[in-house]
Amino acid sequence: MHEITGRDHVILMEGHPLSGMGNWHKKGEVVRWDTEAQTGLEHEDIRRVLGVGEWEIQTVRLADLRRQVLPQRDSAGVLLGCNEDHPISRSDIAHLQDDGYIVLRGDAEIDGHVGIACGDQPPHYFPTQQYGVLQNHTLLDLADIFITAGKIERDVTLPLLSAGTLRDRRLAFVSVGLPDDNALDGMVAKGSALNLGTSHDGSCALVGCLAPYIVVCGNTFRASLLGTAPQEVKVKHTSAIEDLSEAREILRAMISANDATDVAIQRLLNTPYPINAFHTDLKETILPAVYAKGDDKQGWTGTHTRMENRLDEVWTSFYGDGVPQSVRGTAWGALMGVQGWEQHSRGQRTIEGHQPRHRAAVAIQRTVESRQGTGYPLSDALMRRSLPGLANIVGTDDAGNTRTLADLVSA
Repeated sequence: MHEITGRDHVILMEGHPLSGMGNWHKKGEVVRWDTEAQTGLEHEDIRRVLGVGEWEIQTVRLADLRRQVLPQRDSAGVLLGCNEDHPISRSDIAHLQDDGYIVLRGDAEIDGHVGIACGDQPPHYFPTQQYGVLQNHTLLDLADIFITAGKIERDVTLPLLSAGTLRDRRLAFVSVGLPDDNALDGMVAKGSALNLGTSHDGSCALVGCLAPYIVVCGNTFRASLLGTAPQEVKVKHTSAIEDLSEAREILRAMISANDATDVAIQRLLNTPYPINAFHTDLKETILPAVYAKGDDKQGWTGTHTRMENRLDEVWTSFYGDGVPQSVRGTAWGALMGVQGWEQHSRGQRTIEGHQPRHRAAVAIQRTVESRQGTGYPLSDALMRRSLPGLANIVGTDDAGNTRTLADLVSA
């Protein structure tokens, strides 16, 4: 269900590759994606749909009188205590209401997911004393950190693609897109969206994750922020929620340029690796370093078939959308092809009981620091094996052995 009520407001960019079905629910305000300008939504519109400056989450005191306990006051009207034998009087309730209390009487029920107090229009949500309030503008603030990191570190513009509230303002979200830009080489997240969301009724924490689509409704909110996507940022609504320094650092690191890594990527880009030589090395050296190779003396066996299938799959990855044509024929293109297969076509090894983080958050390091235990054994073989197809390109070490790509990037 879209879960966009009369008081909710959603704005989205339609026509962007991450928009998916776009405004399918016909309840969102639409801005058409300009393929030339590629500027995304304006901050002013994001603030407007989030209600920034118009309404905010407020806290009020609660008097639970469902047990018919009377608050006693002195002559000045100061609360002294309770007398369980005395019935509730209207004047006492009026005193509490004058003091700003919400008064519960009789058979009134507290439902932790009834809603929030937005200005003068309840419903109200009754949290614990440890609950921390997070205003909607924080989502835009965090998105701006990610956007600024993209501009400063990678010189790319990350557009704001959607924002809004859902479920009678109980949920709020902001989505940012990562363009398919060569400046993001080393980040396999090109074409993903950073979705940031929070709740005001205790139903979810502040969450940030990477997904193949933006949030436009309740379904997409749940599927990305509350679904199976690894949560890169997650901060519980506690009294310390205003300290979002760790969340800010994570968002910066997800797209920040790592000097050593960038140099390594550039060296791989500058290292020619003829496609026919890569195919031979892949078949004869790289795949056999990880997977069993069939014994030709026994004829064609199932082991031969599995190896041929892997070779075909990696080669399909190498010629897929994840490896730009401009980098095929380089060592960087070879690494992208191999790791692309490991990330998309086979399960990533993880610590038992832990969900793998999205590849975008760790790919910058893993692409050039591939090593055993990271879940990319084939990439490790490509980086750390002496490859005959590169012998005349990378040279030899003091012992006369062909240098590895790992030697090349660490030099």
